[in-house]
Amino acid sequence: MKTPLAIFLALVVASFAGGCATGPKYQEYRATIPPIPSGQGRVWVYRPSKMIGAAVQPLVHLNDVVVGKSQPGCYFFADRPAGDYEVKTATEWADKLQIKLLAGEEKYVRLTMLPGVFVGHLKPGEVPKEQALRELEGCRLITADGAGAR
Repeated sequence: MKTPLAIFLALVVASFAGGCATGPKYQEYRATIPPIPSGQGRVWVYRPSKMIGAAVQPLVHLNDVVVGKSQPGCYFFADRPAGDYEVKTATEWADKLQIKLLAGEEKYVRLTMLPGVFVGHLKPGEVPKEQALRELEGCRLITADGAGAR
């Protein structure tokens, strides 16, 4: 018979293992990043924290279209036509960010874990490129379904 502490620790370890991406780190991937398609802009989404709220991994939407999963320590990007976009994540409630994307432009959206009543939630916030590039250094690439990209 397992003790409650042993069961709890096993669940914690499983939640961290399930949330780890195996894709390349940003510093390895940046040399292979494709150019932004003509008439489009690029939205980078990342979540630098690997510890706080690791089990909370809601989907990320751009104008109600799923573009990725908010895994801790991970990043992804989506190329979209120039225009107005709403970046949204939802757990107990939805957190949203409005951005205007120009052709050839890159926007950086950081997902920050905040406490909730029953479960935490991720608040998207636009950050300057310089800050985002520093914070992306330790993050790993994931695909829209949350799997590690190769």
